Amino acid sequence: MKFGRPLARFDIKAAPGLKLKAQLTILLVAGCITEICVLLLSILAGLTVGDMSPTAFGLFGGATVLLAHRWVLVDVREAFDKALAQHHVVLEGSPPHIMQIARTFPGHWLAMLYIQLHPELIDEG
Repeated sequence: MKFGRPLARFDIKAAPGLKLKAQLTILLVAGCITEICVLLLSILAGLTVGDMSPTAFGLFGGATVLLAHRWVLVDVREAFDKALAQHHVVLEGSPPHIMQIARTFPGHWLAMLYIQLHPELIDEG
């Protein structure tokens, strides 16, 4: 199994910034999903009923952002769990810290996002 770069060197002062970056990435993905859904709703509503209320769009957009945010969080957790189950990550120490993650793992990006959300999993050196 081919592993990527070790995660052992980690500056604990960078943890809040790393976590904030991961949370902003998730919000960005959720926002993009919402924009696509609102665009499709707008097109379909325009074809069938004409004009729609801005309040309806606002409520739909708000609900979609919340659902998409939760959906991305669940996908991130599932990708990390799958990486653990398939031994695509190397854990060492007590409590366990992630030392490496295989770059060949199909859910690599999502698993790395989970690790960024939980910087305590990264070995402090």
